[in-house]
Amino acid sequence: MLHELFLLCVIGQASVAAPEPVEAARMLRLRSGAVEFGAILTHDPEGVRLRRLENGGEIVLPWSFLDPREAEALRSVYGYVEVEDEELELDAERIQLADGREVIGRIVNRSETYLNVKRAEGTVPIPLTNVRGAITSVRVPALEIFTKEELYQEKALELQARLALEGEAGARAHDELARFAERLLDFVRAAQHYRRAGELGPAFDAARIGAARVRTEAKAALQAEVDELAAIDLARARKRYDVALERMQDFRTLHPKSSLIEDLNKLQTRIARAQERDLREEIVSRWHHWTVRLAKEAGRKTSFEEVQAYLDEKLGEEIVQKVRDDVQTIAPGIEVDQVRKLWGERKGGKFRSASYGLGSWLLGDSARAELDQDKKGAASAPPAPGSAAEARQKLEDRIKRYIDNQKLTRKSGAGQASADDDPQLFWGEWNWAGRAQWVLAYHAEKSGDFKDVEGRLSPCPACGGAGARDVLFTGSAASADNQGAGETLVACPSCHTVGVVRRVRYR
Repeated sequence: MLHELFLLCVIGQASVAAPEPVEAARMLRLRSGAVEFGAILTHDPEGVRLRRLENGGEIVLPWSFLDPREAEALRSVYGYVEVEDEELELDAERIQLADGREVIGRIVNRSETYLNVKRAEGTVPIPLTNVRGAITSVRVPALEIFTKEELYQEKALELQARLALEGEAGARAHDELARFAERLLDFVRAAQHYRRAGELGPAFDAARIGAARVRTEAKAALQAEVDELAAIDLARARKRYDVALERMQDFRTLHPKSSLIEDLNKLQTRIARAQERDLREEIVSRWHHWTVRLAKEAGRKTSFEEVQAYLDEKLGEEIVQKVRDDVQTIAPGIEVDQVRKLWGERKGGKFRSASYGLGSWLLGDSARAELDQDKKGAASAPPAPGSAAEARQKLEDRIKRYIDNQKLTRKSGAGQASADDDPQLFWGEWNWAGRAQWVLAYHAEKSGDFKDVEGRLSPCPACGGAGARDVLFTGSAASADNQGAGETLVACPSCHTVGVVRRVRYR
């Protein structure tokens, strides 16, 4: 990842030339399928110069002219490697926080109340009460967790005994540490260890180590600028694009004629791509986070009328404002309209759900709209006389007439409404979790901010979906008066005649 930025850090990009052929005559496979026989005289970041065995003539072969596998092998030997997996990585822990964010680092200590997490900027204490979900393992760039100095000293301690050896054994140890330092972008130390490897084992892989020494010495002369580019890229990896963009501008101001300007331009292009990707992902993540969070806060309101006004007028605006504030570190100065646009352009994503629960009846007839529509469109043959199906149909018709009468009574205002039939009294006595879910379901279904919204119905568990109960009265046991005996219908106290519990699926 970082190495591709500094591939051309050699002043003037001069060829790393050997005095005579770097190697004996060999066969080179070309991208076209043809082959060339000859000896490589010089090489540089652009390609190789070959002396042809056939006639002694010299030709220049850019890396792109060679077979890709051939080019990759030679570039690795000569030190022109620019693959992302060359960056040093290690295992770390991903910790999800209560506010929807995450911390990635190494857990170095646990107590009854805190996790101490190692990051390159220091050890961060995280209260256990802020941790949500399982802690998972991830692979991350080592420089996100440890400083360059910490990683180098750890590797040097590991190789301490071998570094003290003489001859080729010592040369191999210094070569290993040099390559490790180069992966850390510590070119000063890398050059020192390549130089020592050449001194201890002059015959040990002389061509590669010689080229590596020239390359790292050239980069070491620009170490301060290289470190600044590495810091910019690290800010990108941490999604601190505000810091990355500011430091890029500072670099251009302080080093307008730097030989690394082209590398900075490449970094800027990559940052722009990553910024858009992370911005889109973060907007989706924070939008869902704040929808749930603000729905829970609204569930604490005990006035049903106040909740309805908040849903209709304020909740949507508060969500987008909160999201805008959260993504300022990724896109400084982004406006609400841009956030809405990117939210609207999202694709796919996992489905989420919310339930109106026992408050489904507060929606009125719309709570069971899909069910009523299906019944209107369904045509069925009349049940056979005297059958169980006929008896069931008669009961359903009776319940329907009862529910229709109840609706007419409520509309006319006749009679005294019970506490269960009064939306405000019900809402005030309902538990906070139920109210919060109701707010979330209502906003997801009615706001128009979500995609693939689908209402799902299940029968009321108290009445089986009938909306009313058929109760049998046996009269008074204290007297012989059984005039009150018989069956009667009463409204279901759970669903208030709507017969369903409504849930919403959305994304």
